Amino acid sequence: PPDTEEYYSYERRVRSILVGLEFSEQDWERRLETFSGGELTRISLGKLFLVDYDLLLLDEPTNHLDLESTEWLVNFLKNYKGALLVVTHDRYLIRNIGNRFWELNGGSLWDFTGTYDKYQSDREIMVKSGLRTRENLLKEIERLDAVAKRYRLWGQEKFIKQAINKEKQRDRLKEQLESVDIPDEEIRPTKFRLPQPDRTGYSVLKIEGLSFGFGNRKLFSSSSAEIHRRTKIGLLGPNGSGKTTLLKIITENLEGYVGEITWGHNVRWGYLSQLTEDLNSSNDVITEIWQMMRGQPDYEVRKYIGRFGFPGDDVFKPISSLSGGERTKLALAKLILSRPNVLVMDEPTNNLDIWSIESLEEVLKEYEGCIILVSHDREFVQNVCDHFLMIDRQKLRFVSSVEEYLRRNQRYVDSAGNEEARLSFQEKRRLSNKKKTILEKLQQLRNEEETLSKDVESAHLKMELYATDYEKLQLLQRNVEQTEGRLLEIIEEREILENDLQELSIMLEEQSRY
Repeated sequence: PPDTEEYYSYERRVRSILVGLEFSEQDWERRLETFSGGELTRISLGKLFLVDYDLLLLDEPTNHLDLESTEWLVNFLKNYKGALLVVTHDRYLIRNIGNRFWELNGGSLWDFTGTYDKYQSDREIMVKSGLRTRENLLKEIERLDAVAKRYRLWGQEKFIKQAINKEKQRDRLKEQLESVDIPDEEIRPTKFRLPQPDRTGYSVLKIEGLSFGFGNRKLFSSSSAEIHRRTKIGLLGPNGSGKTTLLKIITENLEGYVGEITWGHNVRWGYLSQLTEDLNSSNDVITEIWQMMRGQPDYEVRKYIGRFGFPGDDVFKPISSLSGGERTKLALAKLILSRPNVLVMDEPTNNLDIWSIESLEEVLKEYEGCIILVSHDREFVQNVCDHFLMIDRQKLRFVSSVEEYLRRNQRYVDSAGNEEARLSFQEKRRLSNKKKTILEKLQQLRNEEETLSKDVESAHLKMELYATDYEKLQLLQRNVEQTEGRLLEIIEEREILENDLQELSIMLEEQSRY
C-alpha cells in the first residue's frame, strides 16, 4: 500500500537510483520510446538495481556514464549483497569491486583470485611460462622433423623405423602444443613512442573571457584559463557541461563564441574527436594512411598501420566496415602522422578494450608534448594527466585531482539544492513549465537525429553502389559531411538540455523535503 514504510523505502530507492544514473524527475514521466540508446541502457541498469538478486550480470555498465555517475555506481556495487559477474573495460570499476577475474582466450577460461593488481601479476607469470613452453616445443618439433627426414633419406629399413618413431614423437608434441594456453591478445600491436614534438612557447593556449551558449542556455560565462608547455590537462565536468563544446571551440570547429582563444608560439595542435569524422569512409585503411605517407615504400606503410592493430590483410578493410574501436585506432594513427605538439582528444578510450587502453595510456604518458583530454575513464585520466581543469558553474577552474573535482562538484550540487530549496509555488510552476518546454525540444531533436542517422546510413549504402562514379561519390560525401555536422550539433544541444533537466530536478527534489 502507498502509505506504508515499505512503500516509502522503495520509493526512496527508486529516486536514489534514478538520480544516480542522471535521470531528472521530469524524465520519470516520459515514454520509453522517447529515450536514446544510451538512456535506455541506463534505464535497464536502474531496473536491475531495484531487486536484490543473488547474482547480478552486468555488461559494460559504465558506458554512457560520466565520472560522477561512475563513482555512484562503484559505491552501489561495493555495497551490493549478492554476487556480481561484470564485463567491463573500466579499470577503476574492476579495481574497486573485483576479487575474482575470469579471462577468455582461444576458448579457454583462465581463473584468477585476489585483487586486480594480483591478477595482472599472476597473469604475466602464466603468459611467460606459456611462451617459454611453446618456444621449447616448437624447437623440439623442428628437431624431430629434421631427424625423421634425414633417416628417410638414408632409405634403410632400420632408419625408416627410426623415422616413423621420430614422426610419432613429433605429432605427440604438436598435440601438446595445441593445449598450451597463450592469450590471443599476446600478439599485440608493436609498442611505439610518439615522435619527439617540436618545442612550443611557454604559453600553449590562452582562453580569455570566453562566453558561449545555445539559445538562452549559457555554457561558459567570461571564463579564462591558461595552459603551459608539456602539461597534460584532464578536462572535467558532468555530461552536458560543455567539455566537447570547449574542445570544438579551441580547435576552430565551432564559432559564435565571445572572447579570445590564443594558441602560443610554434603550436601545431591535432584533434581526435569522438565521432572520428576526419576519416574518409570511401577509403580503405591503407589508402587513408598512405595519403599521409606518400613516397614511403608499401612495407613501411603496412608496418606503421600494424602498430595500431591492423595486421596482414586488415589494412585493406573499408573504413565504412570498421568497428568503433578500429576507427579510433585509425584516427589516432592518422593524427600522429601530422606530428602535432599539442594533442586535443575527446573520449579516446571509447570502444577500446583494456589492453588497447593501457597501450594508449603508456604512449601518452611518455609523450613530451602537451595534451588536452576529455574522458569518462577515471583511471585513464588520472594516469595520463598531471593537471585538471574543471567546468564549474560556467567557469574554468583548476583543481588538484579527480578526487578534489568530485568533492567540489558534490558540494556545489548540495549547496545549489539548499539555496533553492524553499521555492515559491509560482517559481516551482515556472520551473515545471520550463521542464515541459525542454522535453518538447528534446523530442524534436531526437526525431531529427533519427531521420538524419537514417540518411547517413542510406548515403553510405549509395557510396558503395557508386564506388566507380567519382562525381557521384564526391556529392554523396559532401552530403554526409553536412549531415554529420548537424548530428554533432544535435548531440551538443541535447547534452545541454539534458543537463538543464538534471539541474531543475535537483532543485525540485530538494524542495520536496520541506
